[in-house]
Amino acid sequence: MEQKIPELMSKIKKDSGGHIVYLTEQTQLYIDNVVVFILDGLKTRDHVVIVENKRLTPLIWKRISPLMSEEELANVYFFDSFTLYWKKGDFLPNTIVEYLQEKFDISTFGEQGFRTWGHIEWSTQDDLEDELVLYEQKVDRLITDYKLIAVCAYDAKRVASHLQNQLGLYHDYLMKDNQIISL
Repeated sequence: MEQKIPELMSKIKKDSGGHIVYLTEQTQLYIDNVVVFILDGLKTRDHVVIVENKRLTPLIWKRISPLMSEEELANVYFFDSFTLYWKKGDFLPNTIVEYLQEKFDISTFGEQGFRTWGHIEWSTQDDLEDELVLYEQKVDRLITDYKLIAVCAYDAKRVASHLQNQLGLYHDYLMKDNQIISL
């Protein structure tokens, strides 16, 4: 994936942005791929937003921090996924999109690109499939409007096949731990 991810990002940058659904099964490969995504973003002078849980963020940070300068670190933004996705007490797509738009005026980045990686998690008792699909629709519109790169990462075991099919409607690519497929 060390070559596949940068190749895909380069292709997406030439197009009008790209929306990737990532279904992961192995934590170590997932972390490897996040690291490749971040380092590639810094290499191409992108701003990189990572929305991740408190368990994995330190593992990712430990891997990237020795490889980055202070200037590069200034272009990587980490957000706690629980705080962001549940900002108002429930998973509301509008709240998430509005928060990111408040935090970042994407239109001011000029020539610098903007890419996001969001790990989307929910508890087993939450019936959030409709909200997840709404969220993905809104993110898809943002990508088109601003020519962004966005990876939406899910634990493959938690995403039923009918939800995978729905997510496929709003993503250009399917990424797994060891492969990338155009949808």
